[in-house]
Amino acid sequence: MTAFLIFLAAGIGTFAIRLSGVLLLRDRELPPRIAKGLSLVGPAAMAAIVANALLLDEGAWRGFGAWHLAALVAIGVAVWRRTSGVAMAAGAVAFAALLLAGL
Repeated sequence: MTAFLIFLAAGIGTFAIRLSGVLLLRDRELPPRIAKGLSLVGPAAMAAIVANALLLDEGAWRGFGAWHLAALVAIGVAVWRRTSGVAMAAGAVAFAALLLAGL
């Protein structure tokens, strides 16, 4: 029960922080540089997560294998289709196929 209350408090706190930004800035227009910077936060966070997954395995450098080949498939599909959802799905399917193939 204690863990549940901690997660609940963290969720409420996170929501309150996000809501406060919306309420404080609802009548103001952001400068173009700030708006552009904020639009790049999501892709930067995704790139950091992917880089961490590709390069590190429990703090040690990851050897070349199925992770990297699946990433190459996902990159190829992303360049070809220009859709992130399809690219992530293709990478996941390629990763599963490579693991089933014993790589």
